Amino acid sequence: MRGDIRPKKKATVIVQQLEDKVYFRKPGYAAEVPDPTGSIRYLLELMDGSRTVAELCELVGARHPSVTCEALTQALAQFDRSGFLEDGAAGPDGLLDEYELARWNRNLSYLEAFASTQVSKYELQHRIKTAKVALLGLGGVGSHLLYDLAAMGVQDIRAVEFDRVELWNLNRQILYTEGDIGRLKAEAAAERIRAFSPRLQLDVVPRRLCSTEDVLDVIHDREYVLCVADQPRQEIVHWVNEACVRRGAALVVGGHDMERVVYYTIIPGVTGCVECWLRQVRERDPLSAALIEERRRALTFLDNGTFAPPISVVAGLMLCELTRLITGVEPPVATGKLMEVRFRGSAMRAAETWDRIADCRICQSAEPSATRAEHRPQVGEPV
Repeated sequence: MRGDIRPKKKATVIVQQLEDKVYFRKPGYAAEVPDPTGSIRYLLELMDGSRTVAELCELVGARHPSVTCEALTQALAQFDRSGFLEDGAAGPDGLLDEYELARWNRNLSYLEAFASTQVSKYELQHRIKTAKVALLGLGGVGSHLLYDLAAMGVQDIRAVEFDRVELWNLNRQILYTEGDIGRLKAEAAAERIRAFSPRLQLDVVPRRLCSTEDVLDVIHDREYVLCVADQPRQEIVHWVNEACVRRGAALVVGGHDMERVVYYTIIPGVTGCVECWLRQVRERDPLSAALIEERRRALTFLDNGTFAPPISVVAGLMLCELTRLITGVEPPVATGKLMEVRFRGSAMRAAETWDRIADCRICQSAEPSATRAEHRPQVGEPV
């Protein structure tokens, strides 16, 4: 633990004392720490964020000579790994201004639970604020994604949508009203979100994507891509996959598939891509591969009925995944996996899995300088 850190118990952690034990509690988790001498209780009294580790060692050692500085430092490190501590010296200076502190006040309270003495809640929100995100599609899921991206504090978004608003969109496309019918979705969405978040740097592009090069053109400077575009049905995912691999942008794809919602994550240079996935389907399950190919050739698709509640679910899952990627508070859960949640039961599971193929023609197209070779350090790890 660095010498300049001033350990402080998080406000989100409840400490209770019963007899000779101290209990640390946070939602869904509790830890019991024996404290027969009262040294832990005294440490907690001192640990208000104003004292360095060396000062804590000196004060605790003066009252409890049997407690060495090495033992106390190890205890603090364990408390930190368990998510109980933050750095009392860490502040928002240079990361967030007064407006942002007020606007994202509840974000900061939430992010505190994932912060540590290594990474502050202010740094986590700053990572969200400065992430460069592309959103492909402003239909059902895309409507929810754009609103929530703005709400959570992403401040640099490029959204792409070619379509116009129709009455039947309004059962789940929350960006639009009946007064918008006939308007370009890009135009109506930009108007709504700019009113909601005036500081947001929002670039809404009214464009139909027709090739890998088209996708590259709109994501060329993006770090993260959310794809919920579904036209043309079979081609779009291949274009987006190749463009993100070539750019080195992390990709989260999701959608509503009748009775289930699904999403998956691709990180160029780390995970397999869509081509890796389909190649493994052909090798492991030739019948399914043949049925998929026949469906594509015959252009036969279900009329994809949609319903607002599961649309909200998949948007939330995709944004939780994006937050994990941006902040590093937890590892992403959908890399190399098609995660699904079915309406019947609502349990999440990995419906399909795949590995990265060394000789994949798409993965080999990545520029080494752009490939994301590793994730952000996990919160609690040295940075």
